[in-house]
Amino acid sequence: FQVILPSIAEFLGNELVGTPEIICNTDTIEMNFRTRQPFTGKVYVKGHYNRPECRVDYAERGPDGRPKGGIRLNHGACDMDRQRMVTEDGMMFSTVLVISFHPLFITKVDRAFNIKCMYREASRAVQQQLDVSALPTETLSYEMPMPTCSYTIRRDQLDGPILRYARVGDQVVHRWECESEMYGVLVHSCFVEDGQGEKAMIVDDRGCHTDHTLLGDPTYVEALNMAYRESFVFKFADRVAVRFQCEIRLCLKDDGGCDGITPPICFDEARNRINGINTTRVLRRRRSSHHIREGDLISQTVYVIEREEQ
Repeated sequence: FQVILPSIAEFLGNELVGTPEIICNTDTIEMNFRTRQPFTGKVYVKGHYNRPECRVDYAERGPDGRPKGGIRLNHGACDMDRQRMVTEDGMMFSTVLVISFHPLFITKVDRAFNIKCMYREASRAVQQQLDVSALPTETLSYEMPMPTCSYTIRRDQLDGPILRYARVGDQVVHRWECESEMYGVLVHSCFVEDGQGEKAMIVDDRGCHTDHTLLGDPTYVEALNMAYRESFVFKFADRVAVRFQCEIRLCLKDDGGCDGITPPICFDEARNRINGINTTRVLRRRRSSHHIREGDLISQTVYVIEREEQ
């Protein structure tokens, strides 16, 4: 058994030409690209090279003797991100694809692309108009813009720098914020992920913590458009990266539109009471409250090393 690798000149003489073409299909995402020489490398989802369904080897040949080519991913495959957008009605699917020219190693000619496909929800109103007067009626309407929302992890304090690298045990602040004085926000259903399919819930669907040693209940500012929580850096065993994803619920604050929605009331389920409040009544009011829109927020990826590592 002998493996013959191409020479340095052979694979360094090739490179990408232009910008890859992204095709957003109903259930899949495709990427096509051109190179100066015939491409015999691999295209794979970042972090999932060892999974055959997440990698395409362009050096393999089909029954017709021609090289196989083209990568197509089903929605949600290979830990593809799926994010409900707040500012636009629809769903965003995204992933990172790596075009690798060498059969074994990452080299300077390789490229990585953050692929995003936005699928908007279309709505159409059908109506019939019957004119009974010569006096035309003008309709004036105003659509309230949706706020821009973000989820960041800050070093040491609420307004600290956005964190990229950390050590286990470092103090950080999780910050959820929507740039609007008209909307309130509820943070709920938060998960921590390792980027390779492993994840764990840390805030439940009510907006309350599941493990106080990882992350406590978010604290809400008086305007209800921002929440935050101090925490200490942790990571999965034998993993170097963590990322957080939360769902948010927006509500209009006018006329008590956020009453019973945010801030959440977290309680001891065994006693079903907290601070003298009957939680059954609280939950019934929350379910009947009108919420405006749901969306997903994803934090930046934080690369974590253990204390003894250099």
